[in-house]
Amino acid sequence: MKKKSFYLSVLLVLCVLVSPLRANAASGQIFGASSDGYIESTKTFDESKTTLDGNSVEIGNNGENTVIYLGLKVTDGTVNNYNATLTLSNSSFKFSKYSRAQGWTGSVKDNGDGTISINLTNSTGVTASSGDANGNILVATITLDATGATSTDTCTIGLRTASTPEEPEENPTCTIDGDTYYCADGTVCTEEEYTAQCENPENPQTGSFLPYAVIIGGIGLAAVLYLVTKKNKIYHV
Repeated sequence: MKKKSFYLSVLLVLCVLVSPLRANAASGQIFGASSDGYIESTKTFDESKTTLDGNSVEIGNNGENTVIYLGLKVTDGTVNNYNATLTLSNSSFKFSKYSRAQGWTGSVKDNGDGTISINLTNSTGVTASSGDANGNILVATITLDATGATSTDTCTIGLRTASTPEEPEENPTCTIDGDTYYCADGTVCTEEEYTAQCENPENPQTGSFLPYAVIIGGIGLAAVLYLVTKKNKIYHV
């Protein structure tokens, strides 16, 4: 029984040390919908009346009820953020107010140039199962001011993911660029440091060493467990 427990302990140690962590990437689409594109009683969207798949959506003048529904179609994983820019085109409609769906925090800001910035966060995240049968989830409602517009006026909406600043380009590792040497950590270094870190096989400084160190450490720990188990067995005899 003790021998079986020992082998199970060794297997557990190796699994913990060697197994990589995995994270599921989230994916989905943001969209806007007209006032008749969202059915509040069933909390479902009519996708033909949304901007999904490049559809064009016009918002009619419904007086104080002139609204745009903002939605999220989740296709995989868990989504926590909704960052987008909404554009109002070909109308005199203006931003009036907004309300967030339950679980969402953040702001919706009128930029004064016909665009509206949306930056919302859901701390627990939403999945496809959080929405309707197609994975569509209500995120926020924007009310427009139609004062001065005629009853037949419409507003064409466009929605795009907000741009994010590009990450700075990282320096190459273990590379020579003219007279410039880049060491294993990507920093500029001297020729001697470059040789020691990048050309000395006895002192590798790259991340490729990590898996071997983990495996060797696991084997060493397993050996210690074996010796301890064997010692205890001798004492019991």
